[in-house]
Amino acid sequence: MKVVPTVFAKNKKDFDSRFKKLIKVSKELQIDFMDGKFVKSKGVSLKDIPRLRGKGKFEAHLMVKNPGEWIQDLKKKGFSKVLVHYEAVKDIDNLSRIVFLIKSEKMKSWLVFNPETDFNRIKEVLSRMDIDGIMFMGVKPGKEGQKLDPNLIRKVSNVRNFDRKIKIQVDGGINDKNVGNLGKAGVDIVNVGSFVSQAKDPKKSFELLKKKAA
Repeated sequence: MKVVPTVFAKNKKDFDSRFKKLIKVSKELQIDFMDGKFVKSKGVSLKDIPRLRGKGKFEAHLMVKNPGEWIQDLKKKGFSKVLVHYEAVKDIDNLSRIVFLIKSEKMKSWLVFNPETDFNRIKEVLSRMDIDGIMFMGVKPGKEGQKLDPNLIRKVSNVRNFDRKIKIQVDGGINDKNVGNLGKAGVDIVNVGSFVSQAKDPKKSFELLKKKAA
């Protein structure tokens, strides 16, 4: 199971500080974007992100109301993977158009599901859409330092039983006590925020998670 740190930043100054710290820990990072509409919090603006191409491998987690408007600019910045919230769009036809746009820009297209989203909705997406993977939010999106959803393991198992091949990612609430169980349940990738970014020694915390996830 792969461990990918998350850059959760409120503004450019915050982003620059966190990015500088985390890129030393891992050359693969997830960067969070929040528009203050889909979630209450507002994060760093895309225009304040430097061009990333050549610096590592980056994925964009869009906690925004109109994700389709971001896609071309994300490609220009150097992102290789885009994660879009099902709850931001909901309509399957509109989601399909956004997924097509992401793929047309030669980026990986993943869909994200909030803790409250019903499993039948997830099955519908998996049955009807050509996506590269799904991500479960282990917490309510838009805030750091929350506890992992106690129902998450069951949700992962349900998806694994329904679709053996789909890639599964989990974001939020990850620590050294629960990461091993996620791997056993069938999770392929975990995104870790405050456990690494707020640690006294981020590199040490990252390596501990990788060891527990192995």
